[in-house]
Amino acid sequence: MSLRQNKRGGARLASKLAQIRAALIEAGCDTITKQAAAFGLRRSTTWAALNHSRRSGPSAKVVKRILSSSALPRRARQEGEEYVKEKSRGLYGHTELRARAFRDAFQADTRSKAR
Repeated sequence: MSLRQNKRGGARLASKLAQIRAALIEAGCDTITKQAAAFGLRRSTTWAALNHSRRSGPSAKVVKRILSSSALPRRARQEGEEYVKEKSRGLYGHTELRARAFRDAFQADTRSKAR
């Protein structure tokens, strides 16, 4: 993967996180405390997830927890589900190995629920 592709992926990731944040704000979650409550996470974890503090974005574990929150506004959930699909396809500049590991973390949940 070239440096240019990686930078484009990072910009796409930052844009997606901004869309999730905007969806939360639109739903009235305009503070980090309200956003954390909607996500079902601690404030520090919420801040890190939304502010692209790590190059790879939120982990599969964090995203699963967010998507399992009953307080998550519908549009934010839709944006989160798009994030999962896009990151699983490697659109955020990750290697195929990293994208596959992220995708597999979600497929493992689907398989265990089917049993």
